[in-house]
Amino acid sequence: MNHRPVRGVGIGYRRELAHALFARPEAVDFVEVVAEACREPAQRREAAALAEVWPVVPHGVKLSLGSAEGIDEGRARDFGRLARELRAPLVSEHVSFVRAGGREIGHLTELPMTREAVAVVARNVATLRRALPDVPLLLENVARAFVWSDADHEMSEGEFHAEVVAATGCELLLDVGNLHANAVNAGLDPFAVLASYPLEHVAMLHVAGGVMEHGFYFDTHAHAVPDGVFALVERVLAMRDVPVLLERDANYEAQAELIAELDRLRTFARGEDSHGSSEARKINEICRASELPGKNLLLAQATLAEALTRPDPRDASVAVLRARGILERKRADDALPLLPELAARIAPHDALALGRIAEVPRLATMTAVADAMRIADAARDVPELARFAMRDGALLRARFADGPTGPRPRAMPYVGREQSNDGHAVWVLKGFGQGAPVRVIERGARR
Repeated sequence: MNHRPVRGVGIGYRRELAHALFARPEAVDFVEVVAEACREPAQRREAAALAEVWPVVPHGVKLSLGSAEGIDEGRARDFGRLARELRAPLVSEHVSFVRAGGREIGHLTELPMTREAVAVVARNVATLRRALPDVPLLLENVARAFVWSDADHEMSEGEFHAEVVAATGCELLLDVGNLHANAVNAGLDPFAVLASYPLEHVAMLHVAGGVMEHGFYFDTHAHAVPDGVFALVERVLAMRDVPVLLERDANYEAQAELIAELDRLRTFARGEDSHGSSEARKINEICRASELPGKNLLLAQATLAEALTRPDPRDASVAVLRARGILERKRADDALPLLPELAARIAPHDALALGRIAEVPRLATMTAVADAMRIADAARDVPELARFAMRDGALLRARFADGPTGPRPRAMPYVGREQSNDGHAVWVLKGFGQGAPVRVIERGARR
């Protein structure tokens, strides 16, 4: 496999940025794609087209390398296949968990910083490596939506990631935006936290913006990068020559701001001067209840997953309520990649409203599919979105059937037809097997 090296300044690819990127390809040296957003054939082809222009780094968000119950080997194989198809020079994932106790949390959730958690990550990384090509795997630190109590931790944030490096043999993808958020929210000096990290093992940086709300800094990936985060980037790049990637997941219309941020990062990279509650107590008790490796983390993760996803949030702690609010925002981000036509035409906040996400409890599994179906159905009542919603909804129904607890992958053949009020019709045909391709036939001009 012919790998191109990752150097300089990159950006997290989103379809909304495609026009600006292809109009000015020299603005970035590489791009990153979310691995889970590259499952459909059209998205796969789009990622392959990117790989003809720039080195492409697949970035996982759903492998759940911190899950004490282990990782899904099917997801790991999909990740490996994508890396091979894109001739990826490296891949990355997070030191976190997103599922536990049979529940999908829907967001990257921090681990208690213990040696038991380190051992769990090392075991899951070993499983993932068996599915990957021979390229580096970088591990990323996460921002804390839910904050474990001090009693749950055995070491500092920097010490924890140093032990993860030693146990896995992986280098770090240091997200300085996440580091900044965690430090600010804990009342710590971000530079002191940075100094505690094993900086000699940092192989890439992530940078993103955020906003302060009600005394809490949210790493939103939708606002301008604050000067404090840029200062952390400058400090690291003064010591190590590593690639830097800018992430933006909303407010794409501020493209002049994005270009300015990329240019500022490139200046740093060149070394030039720049101006410029009850469930919480239960979790704590469980964490100290067992000495068997993996058992206490398994129970604690399942308890936290239940607290974050149960329909009734009464008696929840402030930390859990804050994390639940973040999860509602993320549900739209998870659903939109399943709606390729609508995703190009609506913003995440519109998807939140159309899918009534704040009103509908998260399912144990397949929440993104259920949310996407509701968004598509609601968008059919919006005249300028109706045809696109009809097509996206038809494709979803071809791939997923209704089950007793929500959508489930459709294994049997399926033939469906849908028609809009203006006579536009869509037929969808799928063969045997969950992964069978879906053929789409349309009648009527598309706008």
